[in-house]
Amino acid sequence: MRLNFQYSNHSHDESEVKSIKDPSQALVYFDQFDWAREAEMANEIQKCSPTLSLIIKEGEEYIWVSAYGDENKLSFVSECHFPGEVSSWFGLSKKLGLVELQAQSFNKQNARTALECFIEKKYDVLKGLYA
Repeated sequence: MRLNFQYSNHSHDESEVKSIKDPSQALVYFDQFDWAREAEMANEIQKCSPTLSLIIKEGEEYIWVSAYGDENKLSFVSECHFPGEVSSWFGLSKKLGLVELQAQSFNKQNARTALECFIEKKYDVLKGLYA
């Protein structure tokens, strides 16, 4: 399990990695991350949007949140993936698979709530948040 941090001065294929033992540590790092300053810097240098990713299981169970805008209007995009029930046969049936959720306009509190629900495996709440 790990956290990836992308800062405004990183290229898109660059990140800082931190191993963690408890996924709830991601909330502490989210709260400590200077989202507004990093988003402002991203606007200036045009390299990479500040992003925090929590990876539980590579390619199967992860979430990321990425900020854009400025301190007056900070917004987030987010995506999360986790094992669960997905539609098949044009929505006529269900099967086990990988649930993929995306959001284009979270505020900071919604981004934190998404991270918290993901950590606590509150997938129904998470689906509602991303709807």
